Amino acid sequence: MSRENKMIDFKSAVVGENLCSITMDVEVSENIAADEIESAFSRVQQQAKIDGFRHGKVPMNIIKQKFAGEAKNQAVESIIKKTVLDALKKEEFVPIGFPVIEEFDYELGQTLKYRFTAERHPKIEVKDYKGIPLKKEIFKITYKSLEQNLEVLRERNAKLVPSKSNKVTEKSFVSVDYDVFDADDKELSEIKAKNYIIDLNSENTVKEFKKALKGLKIGNKRDIKIEYPSDYSSEILAGKTVTFKIKVVEIKEKEVPDLNDDFAKDMGTENLEDLKTKVKETVEAEEKHRQDMDIEKQIIEYLLEKNKFEVPQSLVVENKESLVEKMKNYMKRQGASEEYVEKQIELGQEKFREEAEKKTRFSYILNAIFKDENLAVSDADIEEEKSKMKTSNPGRESAVDKYFAEKKENIILSLKEQRLFGFLLASANVETEEKDMLLKKDENEK
Repeated sequence: MSRENKMIDFKSAVVGENLCSITMDVEVSENIAADEIESAFSRVQQQAKIDGFRHGKVPMNIIKQKFAGEAKNQAVESIIKKTVLDALKKEEFVPIGFPVIEEFDYELGQTLKYRFTAERHPKIEVKDYKGIPLKKEIFKITYKSLEQNLEVLRERNAKLVPSKSNKVTEKSFVSVDYDVFDADDKELSEIKAKNYIIDLNSENTVKEFKKALKGLKIGNKRDIKIEYPSDYSSEILAGKTVTFKIKVVEIKEKEVPDLNDDFAKDMGTENLEDLKTKVKETVEAEEKHRQDMDIEKQIIEYLLEKNKFEVPQSLVVENKESLVEKMKNYMKRQGASEEYVEKQIELGQEKFREEAEKKTRFSYILNAIFKDENLAVSDADIEEEKSKMKTSNPGRESAVDKYFAEKKENIILSLKEQRLFGFLLASANVETEEKDMLLKKDENEK
């Protein structure tokens, strides 16, 4: 065994331990530390370049004078690498990643002391995962709910046409030009717009616009003053009072297609009855998905409530960072400014950490149940899943093969979760209640 990899003697003591972590003190004698320092000086000498000396031939007295700090750092790093994992091995502690050095104390010629903390996976026994009490609401599609979904489909395929009225009403779609000025009458040119469509029937339309535009005719102009809150999503407008100088260019209204066979054919079906059947099937599939998601949520909440234990904080931090990154990307896709995104992330820190802790804990719960119940995902299961995806994506077989090759671990994890939730549901106590499907107005009142 080379000197570089040779084990060295040390003293260690546990100063703190719990389910997921251990904190230890390690002490290395001054003689061993001195040997490591000498080795470090030798390594530095081999690499040192100083004017007047050949590479690797600088006298040791000069090396020690000029590179004492570098040699000390190398020696400390070398000693820690050679002792920290052995210290954990003595305690039969299997760490996640490399331990974190909390502090160290060393001066040349003295004993080296350091303290570290390491994390491990918790050993748990999952409680109460059989016979989970669940409530399953089954919403049956009714004639009225089907009718309403057909109306939604008509609305989505409506066209904007010139209005029969020459005045703006609360139902109008108004095409406007506008320029924007701040409180000092400075133009905010980056906000100005031409032929911008404002839907006066939308709940998202600013109330000042609704009030000011109502009753105007094509060619009419009006100034609208708006005070924006400091946390407004647009960085340009946040906290400012601005004036919109608006001109009405065109007044439009929504033209909804008739519910007949022609409309059904435009939607890719044979006739109106076929369209109704397809819409019914879609709504039923969405309802099935809602039921599955609700049951899964109940299972997760129940198991988390019944199984509370510590989890490695490094994994919590990792999951938290992932949640934060997803939220950032989502808000940016919605057009939010960098400043607004950062503020919302800051406000949500506690919530992100709580969700990350739950996600981490639940992954341990699932893995423990999967192992205890001898559940498994075989190669045949993966091939079956691949075959299903190819069937539903004709002509893209090679893309499916590539996806399964690149994302195999994610696919296995997804199949494990499906199998596990299926197992938990099979042993659960499910109380079922059938109801008529809620209409949109009923959902809003709920």
